[in-house]
Amino acid sequence: MKRTLLSLIVPPAAVIRYGCASHTAAPIGVFWLSSLSCIGYGLINATSGSVALGVLLWLIAAAWARLVIRGVESDVLQREDSTQAKLAIPRADESDPFTQLRTSH
Repeated sequence: MKRTLLSLIVPPAAVIRYGCASHTAAPIGVFWLSSLSCIGYGLINATSGSVALGVLLWLIAAAWARLVIRGVESDVLQREDSTQAKLAIPRADESDPFTQLRTSH
């Protein structure tokens, strides 16, 4: 419940706390900060279009943060739908794929 509530209120903080901050916190933060500026601009100038755009951006950031948190949980617990469970481990007898390119010239 904490994770969902935090991802609705402050999506970047939720990703930093519970998710993979190194790859997704910055883009989610950009969406969230853009939403705050659109909402602020819309409230100051009384334009409903800007407020609606800001709310839409906020919802996108919140959904993205929740998906990241859910994916990290799935990877940590290594459920059957996890990406960690479906990794293709290369065999020892597989050669370098670039050897054909190097030897052709």
